Amino acid sequence: MSLFLQRRKALSLAGSVLLLGATLSVAPLLAANDELPSPEEIVARHIEALGGEEAIRAHTSRTVKAAVEIPAIGMSGQTTAYFIAPDKMIIKSETPGMGESVQAYNGEIGWIEDPMQGTQILEGEMLAQVKRQARFYAELERDDLFSQQTTAGETEWNGQAAYQLDVVDVDGNELSQYFAKETGLLIGTEGTQSNAMGPMEMAITLGDYEDFGGVLVATSTTMNIVSMATEIITSVESVTFDDVDPSVFEPSDAIKALLPE
Repeated sequence: MSLFLQRRKALSLAGSVLLLGATLSVAPLLAANDELPSPEEIVARHIEALGGEEAIRAHTSRTVKAAVEIPAIGMSGQTTAYFIAPDKMIIKSETPGMGESVQAYNGEIGWIEDPMQGTQILEGEMLAQVKRQARFYAELERDDLFSQQTTAGETEWNGQAAYQLDVVDVDGNELSQYFAKETGLLIGTEGTQSNAMGPMEMAITLGDYEDFGGVLVATSTTMNIVSMATEIITSVESVTFDDVDPSVFEPSDAIKALLPE
């Protein structure tokens, strides 16, 4: 059961890329002052650091290939994630000896196919979460994703000075995001994520941003599943744009069989 959960989490993370740290220890917030930037200023600086709105909107599809490793159990695998604007995503994860897993949202339905759990049409919070991950222009559409955004103060994340932005998504989930004071880039996230085994607390550290197609992408992501004291490390190997065939989002016969007549 733990093996399944860990692999599922790695798969989900690799597809998100912008998400979802290596350390759970966050320095106490420094005293708030009148100089703290507003949430809008923090987000605007982040978008500019990524390359700017024009560069982000210049692309309408994306393919991300990454290696996934879970050091504690000696597991590794490969993940390929496909995205098409505005809200289509399919993540295919291949683990030696365990076969391929699929997690997807095609703009209408979300689903999972897994050799250990079988096929499943997503509903409720799991569907909402996958729909959020599938937003191609998520950085530019935060008002649609978060009902509240508050600058909590200055702190440190993974040894870097950062601004902490506390947010509540449109489904009521609370999350803290950390943006580097030096670069403006998102370097950490912590909160609770729902999955087939219930809500799980996790912390994510992002780093090693590289330029792909005029847009910066975090190529190193470490997710710590708090309740399991387990780290999942994702290393992006390539990002290409405007090369996704829409047919990749066609549900398999097994998924179609689960849909209502």
